Amino acid sequence: MFEAYWNAHKDDHVKVGYANDTLSYFVKSKEQEGCPWFVSALLDDAIRELHSFVGNAVTGDRAIVVGNGSTQLFQAALYALATRDGTSTPVVSEAPFYSAYREIIDYLQSKLFHWAGDSKTFHPKANETFIEMVTTPNNPCGTMREGLGLGDKGTIVHDLAYYWPTYVPIISSFDSDVMLFTLSKCTGHAGLRIGWAVVKNPAVAKKMAEFVALNTIGLAQDAQSRAAGLIRTVIRGYGGKRRQDHCIADDNFEISLSDPKYLLAHEIRITEALLAKKFFHWSRQVMESRWVKVRSALAGNKNFSLQNNVASATHTFSTCTFSGTSHSTYPAFIWLKCEKEGTDCQMILKRNGILGRNGALFGVSTQYARLSLLDHEPAVDLLVERLTTLEC
Repeated sequence: MFEAYWNAHKDDHVKVGYANDTLSYFVKSKEQEGCPWFVSALLDDAIRELHSFVGNAVTGDRAIVVGNGSTQLFQAALYALATRDGTSTPVVSEAPFYSAYREIIDYLQSKLFHWAGDSKTFHPKANETFIEMVTTPNNPCGTMREGLGLGDKGTIVHDLAYYWPTYVPIISSFDSDVMLFTLSKCTGHAGLRIGWAVVKNPAVAKKMAEFVALNTIGLAQDAQSRAAGLIRTVIRGYGGKRRQDHCIADDNFEISLSDPKYLLAHEIRITEALLAKKFFHWSRQVMESRWVKVRSALAGNKNFSLQNNVASATHTFSTCTFSGTSHSTYPAFIWLKCEKEGTDCQMILKRNGILGRNGALFGVSTQYARLSLLDHEPAVDLLVERLTTLEC
């Protein structure tokens, strides 16, 4: 999806460096100030500036740990938070949970931690330490979550990959112990493999950085430099102004799925945001447009139902502190349910020419399936077309 924006602004200057750069494993960092090794000062500053600009996370007096995507930092967090008393620390997450949590833990077969399933059915033993993964907004369903808070022995790791104005209204700055982010869901640059964690406890941050050092000897300096440049390019598009000060025309009105004037007006706003280099305004408008089409395609289908917050025309709007406007959530994925008992939604979708991921991977029934809305525009239009004629 993000290619359309960056193709339009491919000449934006994002400096990488010179041939005599990156000769050392180590990078110019703030390590002398207590920050972890391998984090460039340039990227550290850019990340803090981005969160301050968007208002989605507190970074003051926090350590920034970078890794090869948030996938590596998820592992680093488990490594840092697991007990070292000879027992294996349970890791839980409320279903439907992000499928990679279970897959990665099962793959690692670590003696430090193990997958313990759905947090709703998990009952910790007396004095048992455990880790709860809280993805918010959630992947796959897009709902905002706070965690179940199962006891004072539990540590929550917030996976905030999708907590950007693209997908949800920013309503507050998260300030939890460990917060995970990834550039791929922020600017779209998945190939750079840049993720970062904002960590309160310096000892936990040091342990996480130790894992990254042992696992991959840090993170490519060129990738860090390019990521810092991209982040600053996004901020620069708003002229250095903060949050509500940079609003462009953004009408708030109830969506009329049958009114072609709405879609035309929406396309105009998308183009305006693109030309004005308002990245988050553009990406949010694109996601809203896609959800309008999806809702319209499934509006009269009695066999399938959307399980996302935007499933009905009366979904809740919230005021975004970043844009100053009121709007709904526009998740990155469609969370679809086949209403016929005992069916395999993924297989039904496949028969209709649609690729999706089985609900069982996310800890729920096969009646559910996840579909991505982050593809290129022609692919999304084809998906909508096939959803319109979807049959069991």
